[in-house]
Amino acid sequence: MTANPIERLDVEAAVVEQRHQLDAADTAFAALACMHPEACACDDDPGWAAFIARQVALNSLWREAARFNAANPVGAAVVAYPGVRPEDDPNDERIVTTTRSRATVLGGHTAVVWVHGHGACIALTHIDMRPGGAA
Repeated sequence: MTANPIERLDVEAAVVEQRHQLDAADTAFAALACMHPEACACDDDPGWAAFIARQVALNSLWREAARFNAANPVGAAVVAYPGVRPEDDPNDERIVTTTRSRATVLGGHTAVVWVHGHGACIALTHIDMRPGGAA
């Protein structure tokens, strides 16, 4: 019986990636940009600086989601503010609920989580943890 060609390619790709990770020169090469930022001019690509700024912001959002997930499993007790936070409008809607998903990044612009009792995701900036565990 012949091996599945996709499985064979996966194994070959894994071997190539392992060799790449063991390449000592690769680590040194990757560090050059950090050690010599003057060598990374954006003059020849006017969109490069904006692209890098977007990547940094996106990385920050994913880190925010990861921190939330590390501290709060699915089912964590929360108070969610779908509209605005109570500091901005004390009369706006509040939902005492639990999370129904892990936090993620929505559209590359907002770290969010889904909660029970609300049909859309809610920004992590509009979530407060509730003491006492799951409801």
